Amino acid sequence: MSIESPKYKVVERDNKFEIRDYSKYIAAEVDVEAGYNDALNTGFGILAGYIFGGNSARASIAMTAPVTEKSEKIPMTKPVSAYHKQGQVYTISFSMPRKYSLDTLPQPNDANIRLREVPAARVAALRFSGSLNERLVTKKTSELTEWLKQKNLHPKSTVASCQYNPPWIPGPFRTNEVMVNI
Repeated sequence: MSIESPKYKVVERDNKFEIRDYSKYIAAEVDVEAGYNDALNTGFGILAGYIFGGNSARASIAMTAPVTEKSEKIPMTKPVSAYHKQGQVYTISFSMPRKYSLDTLPQPNDANIRLREVPAARVAALRFSGSLNERLVTKKTSELTEWLKQKNLHPKSTVASCQYNPPWIPGPFRTNEVMVNI
């Protein structure tokens, strides 16, 4: 069974690192304020509800990969749907199948879900296996950051962690990535 992912072209490969050019795509996103694992689980559940019929058309939307997470400490001056003085907000994201546009996607029933077009971008990525958790993501983010420094490349976004497999796949057989716009 093949699961759709955003299209990209590999520009450079260096062992386990890649530089990719991604085409634009549509994403459904939700912000969750919680610890890493709780945010992933909560965000996944909210977005799964949307694609499994929790939308204006009561339509099922095909599952895609990866499930993406970006975290960012939110300063009081940053415009977000809710202002937080402390804590960490994670944005959990599903890419939408290419057959949809912002005009043709059904509207989410949950007002916390945003649909947006993600612009084309050049990205540095590091692929790895394992059960995704905060410790592993921190380790792989450090590896990616060090590689970027060696290549004299500069991040233009927050690092995102990506999961490509359902939770019942054993850790050694899972595909994950950390990636950042450059």
